[in-house]
Amino acid sequence: MSLVLGVDAGASKTFALVADDEGHILGFGQGGPGNHQAVGLEPALTEIRRACEEALTQASVSPPVDFGFFGLAGADLPVDFALLTPALEGMNLARRVRIKNDTMVALRAGLKRRWGVAVICGTGFNAGGIGPDGREVQLPGLGALSGDWGGGSDIAQEVIRLICRAWDGRGQPTMLTEMVLAALGLPSVEELISQLYQSQLDYYPGQFDQRRLLALVPLVFEAAYAGDQVAQELLMRVGTEVGITANAIIQRLGVEAADVEVVLGGSVFKGKGPLLIDTVTQVVHRVAPQATIVLPEFEPVVGAVLLALENLGVEVNAGIYANLRASLPDELRSEQIP
Repeated sequence: MSLVLGVDAGASKTFALVADDEGHILGFGQGGPGNHQAVGLEPALTEIRRACEEALTQASVSPPVDFGFFGLAGADLPVDFALLTPALEGMNLARRVRIKNDTMVALRAGLKRRWGVAVICGTGFNAGGIGPDGREVQLPGLGALSGDWGGGSDIAQEVIRLICRAWDGRGQPTMLTEMVLAALGLPSVEELISQLYQSQLDYYPGQFDQRRLLALVPLVFEAAYAGDQVAQELLMRVGTEVGITANAIIQRLGVEAADVEVVLGGSVFKGKGPLLIDTVTQVVHRVAPQATIVLPEFEPVVGAVLLALENLGVEVNAGIYANLRASLPDELRSEQIP
């Protein structure tokens, strides 16, 4: 029996799974942020190791396993792979190690076949795809530096901008104002601005932690679902950007006329209501009318397991999927699937 390790490490959390070559999940581990661009190399490696060791312990398995597939946010440019590959190989968690951007494990988690397109909206934003001929396209995913917009951090910052403009008269009134102030426990927009300003200055210690802003993203969906025009327009902007990005990958792969699957991965796509997904669908169908929008059944870490198995030469068939579904921890089943 062969054993594999699948890892999905992002800017907020790291998941790891140990599975056998029949698709049975034997162990699950969790860690904190595993993106070296966000927290630094050593802290990221610490969290990746933590998640892997927890999964191995739960599985009662001593490393190294036969194959480890690591889907890493922050594995974007050749310089990243040159840094990360020896570091992960040096952990001796698996006899053979392969690293890809986390876009590719999210893509594999959602696909019913070997090719398609994925757009990721979690804390950050990224996209990539694989063509029918195996050719890969991967965006750099470096935020504003590489032209990206639409992840959770971007949405949260835009929420702040919109409620500030509503407060000073330059923008439309929005129910997001009261929702955000209540969520952050602040009395006014003036106090919000003051705390955000002070949090950027070294000589005001102990001020507002800007990571709290990510918790504002679900409020946009709540307000949009309740009919707030400002929130609706923001979600439509995000959906349009997701669709434009998917179309760029589709066109680079030359699959505009095919029944391409477009996988939408990340926490942003789990928001309330249909507006975001509907907008993505409309934009994608202008370029690829036969495309199917896929909300994946599994979390991306399952895609890492599938890729690890395939790298071992295991055929991923209906039996593998049945075993995965039967043994998968509940927290790794997508909330999008009824």
